Amino acid sequence: MRLFTDGLKSYRTLLHGAAMVAACAALSCGAGFAADNVSLAFQEKDGRYDIEGFFYVTADPKTAWNVLSDYDHIPSFVHDMKLSRVQVREGNDILLRQEAEGGFLFFTQKVRLFLHVLETPEKSIQFTDIAHKDFKSYEGSWTIEAMPATQDLKVSYRLVADSNFSAPAFLASDAVKGGAQGLLVAVRKEILSRQTSLPMAAPSSVTVTQVTQATPESVSIR
Repeated sequence: MRLFTDGLKSYRTLLHGAAMVAACAALSCGAGFAADNVSLAFQEKDGRYDIEGFFYVTADPKTAWNVLSDYDHIPSFVHDMKLSRVQVREGNDILLRQEAEGGFLFFTQKVRLFLHVLETPEKSIQFTDIAHKDFKSYEGSWTIEAMPATQDLKVSYRLVADSNFSAPAFLASDAVKGGAQGLLVAVRKEILSRQTSLPMAAPSSVTVTQVTQATPESVSIR
C-alpha cells in the first residue's frame, strides 16, 4: 500500500499536462461523429455535465475488458487522446494520467485529469479525478453486462463532472457532448476490431458411427 500512497503524493505535484480520458470522456473536434449503434443521454447546467451512454456489441467480456483497460494504448483508437499512461498500479488500484485536446468551431480546450481508477476485472471501471485542475469534480464508470437473450454485451458509460472551462457554455457543452459520443463510437469500434481479429476456434472433432439396420430374416409360411 505504501507504493500506492507514495505514488499518489508524488504525482499530485507533477501534473502539468492536458488531459481527458479513455476511461472517461475525451473532448472531440466537433460533434461530427456518427451516432450509429450508440445511445447517449446528455444534460448540462451551469457547467455541470451528467452523461449516460451505452452500446451493444457482439463480443466476449474479455475482449471488451481488454479494450477498456488498455490505458496506455488509448491514443491509438481515441482520436483526441494525446497521452494516457499508468503512473502507479497496485492490484486493481491505479493512478492514471491522461492528456487530450479538442474543441468545437473556434473553441479549443486542453483538459487535464489525474484519475484514481478502481477495477473490477471484466465487470466495471470506476474513476475519479483527484487533481481538480480542469474540473471541480469528475467521476464516472464503465460497466460490462452480458445479455443472455442476444449473446451480446451491453457496455455502459457514466460521467458526472463540474468543469472549470472558461469558454461560453454552449460551446463547451457541444464539445463535451460530441466527445462523449465519439468516445463511445471509438471504443465500440475497437472492441469489434479486436474480436474479429481473434482466431476462429477449430470445430471439435466428432466421430459419427453409422448404425446399419439388420435386414429381417425371411419368414416362410407353410
